[in-house]
Amino acid sequence: MERAGGGCYAPRMTSSISPVGEPARMAGGKPALALYLHIPFCSSKCGYCDFNSYEGLEHLVPEYTPALVRELELWAPAARPFHVDTVFFGGGTPSLTSLDDMRAITAAVRTEYDIAPDAEWTLEANPTELTREHLEGLRALGINRLSMGVQSMRQDELELLEREHTPDRVVQAVEDARAAGFDNMNLDLIFGLIGQRTEQWQESLERVIEFRPEHLSCYALTVEPGTALYYRVQKGQLPDPDPDVAAEEYEWTRERLARAGYEQYEISNWAQPGRACRHNLVYWRAEPYLGFGAGAHSFFVGQRFANLDAPNRYTDAVNATVEARAASGSAAMQQIAGGETPDDVTQQADAMILGLRLMEGVALDEFATRFGVRAETAFADAIAKHTRLGLLEVVGGRLRLTSRGLLLSNEVFVDILPDPPEE
Repeated sequence: MERAGGGCYAPRMTSSISPVGEPARMAGGKPALALYLHIPFCSSKCGYCDFNSYEGLEHLVPEYTPALVRELELWAPAARPFHVDTVFFGGGTPSLTSLDDMRAITAAVRTEYDIAPDAEWTLEANPTELTREHLEGLRALGINRLSMGVQSMRQDELELLEREHTPDRVVQAVEDARAAGFDNMNLDLIFGLIGQRTEQWQESLERVIEFRPEHLSCYALTVEPGTALYYRVQKGQLPDPDPDVAAEEYEWTRERLARAGYEQYEISNWAQPGRACRHNLVYWRAEPYLGFGAGAHSFFVGQRFANLDAPNRYTDAVNATVEARAASGSAAMQQIAGGETPDDVTQQADAMILGLRLMEGVALDEFATRFGVRAETAFADAIAKHTRLGLLEVVGGRLRLTSRGLLLSNEVFVDILPDPPEE
């Protein structure tokens, strides 16, 4: 859930298949690139989850891992002008991947790409399947950041969310991760649950703070169409989440985590000083990234594109691309499902919406340099409206959401989105 695209605004695809603007970080003259690797398999599908993940498809794993390695190899020539600053394994449940498979994947990344010595390697995990031995193996492979889906420290709430672990299992998993050498850990939590009282959320967060994780991602529950939870709500089996309770819990969370020494750097993310998720900052700053695996998205050399969702179709397409290139020396990437080259208006809106998610906001002079137009001109009506409503403010040359704006960010973002093309 820590992935930036989960539960928040994500750039849309509108037209065809170089990054927009210049990457922010350079090393040895090379711009930075982030890698995202998607492992779509889960032991069970949580009722609220709308990520591209699947249960009961473990039989596809023996073919999926080699395909993932082949896709890494296919993209390597295009990535040679870049150095890789972050690598993120998301899912699904990447921690279900065997150490042998993880060894093959990480070896391919290191062999094919220019990896920064201090690169951040994150792996998403569920507490259920984590063992000390597996964690030690992951750490030995160079995974240096763990992102664990806790969601709640109350058993009744975990059952509502259809999570398989217990609060006691979370405690053990955190202890095992620390013993295995993980000194950079994110814990995911969900507030605003159906029927949740504020004191119940406070209880969960207080227990998690005791673990002293370096990073916390706290998201309000969203009932996404197509999920099992959505259908339960639609059928009247469960009520909608209460937005007023969620807002109260969010405001309390901001105050409590500040007292605990955490810095809020994005709408839903807090970190101890110097421990912000470097990978997710790539997304919010509209820097380049390549996604590998079923359903993975990319933003590379000015284009946005996504892979086929279904793991079997993705695997077949990668293998077909490899075979075609072996036969002819060149062939299109058949695993890509579609993409776009964003126009100027879309680029500007993306930069505004993603940048406003960060507490630092949008640097107005940098925006003008990048796009040749000032944000105050391109989005004059939206900025004026939401400044008047107290949702936006300019501080130190940066446009940012106010405290109230953080609660109502979607209202701001809707007014920044470009008008849809006419039919």
